[in-house]
Amino acid sequence: MPNAHDQRHQEWTEAIAADTEAVAPALHLDHGTPDGTTPGGTPWRTVVESMVFPLFFAVMFALCYVSAFHDPAPRDVEVVVVGPETASTALVERLAPTVGDKFALETATDASGALDRLQNREIAGVIELGPTMNLHIASAEGTMRVQAVEGLAEPLAAAQGVDLNVVDHAPLAADDPTGTGLFYLVMVSTIVGYLTITVLSQVAPRMRLRQQLGVLGAMSVIGVLAAYLVSALFVGFYGASFATSLAMLAVVIAYTIVVGLVSILVNRVFGKAAIMVVMVLMIFVNFPSAGGAFPADFLPGFWSALSHFWIGAGAVDAVRSIIYFGGTGVGHGLLVIAGWFVVAAALLGLTQMRKPKAAEPQPQHLAS
Repeated sequence: MPNAHDQRHQEWTEAIAADTEAVAPALHLDHGTPDGTTPGGTPWRTVVESMVFPLFFAVMFALCYVSAFHDPAPRDVEVVVVGPETASTALVERLAPTVGDKFALETATDASGALDRLQNREIAGVIELGPTMNLHIASAEGTMRVQAVEGLAEPLAAAQGVDLNVVDHAPLAADDPTGTGLFYLVMVSTIVGYLTITVLSQVAPRMRLRQQLGVLGAMSVIGVLAAYLVSALFVGFYGASFATSLAMLAVVIAYTIVVGLVSILVNRVFGKAAIMVVMVLMIFVNFPSAGGAFPADFLPGFWSALSHFWIGAGAVDAVRSIIYFGGTGVGHGLLVIAGWFVVAAALLGLTQMRKPKAAEPQPQHLAS
């Protein structure tokens, strides 16, 4: 009969072996089996099939991001030329053949009306003719758009022999000169939304919908606040007041929750393929069309059209309106987010109703 010392030695040996297997299973070398399986018993066919996922990433990134960003150019960027009717009309007629479809040029005699349209986010710039040519822009709409409008006005001023004075009606925060800080906040929040549900589907696949929504709500608040505070170390708070920042954060949190709702829906409909479907919707389609990296009117037709109703574009547009335009134009972005919420919630409700009910236990009959 083994003594206590030998028994403890055997238990320690088994424990160490189990720990080694858990931490570094690759250390247990084997030459494999004749049928082509790996030492752990995994068929090579499974390994090859699993490579579909990284290949999917490679193809989708190239397909979506390169197709969207390979040739950024202004397309029908709206600019109003203000001045005496004869002079402004003659200038626009002279420019029209040169600019082609890059700019949609209009004329006006009322400078205040044109500036109202600029501040209401309806147009990209105003060129005000006079002894000094005034160019009115809104940098918060995107530096690429501003550069395009400046590129249109500078040669005009030089040709007329006048100075060009640039007036920025919505300047970007000093710590975020490229204007991409808000876009990255939306990007990170997107990942928080869909990754929360992806993780839950793996670690708690039988979790009830109500519990999933509770975790999603908590993670949306915690994740968005964490991303905002960490990013503030580098880009500050965009020069916004506390109340304005709260309003912006509320929109981003709501957006994150909607992303999570869509992810729950996709998981229920597509099962194991859900991760790829969610990534197509929320990364490969969502980010290129959001208007954060490039303005929507610099994207090819397909991507520009998506920006009118895709959820990421709605979120970027809404937060930009709140931070830089005093809320002007925020309605469109909120409407997009709300629309996605209604559709996702309705479809999720249908899947909940169609879930098979657990079979009721049958009464047991006593033997006579």
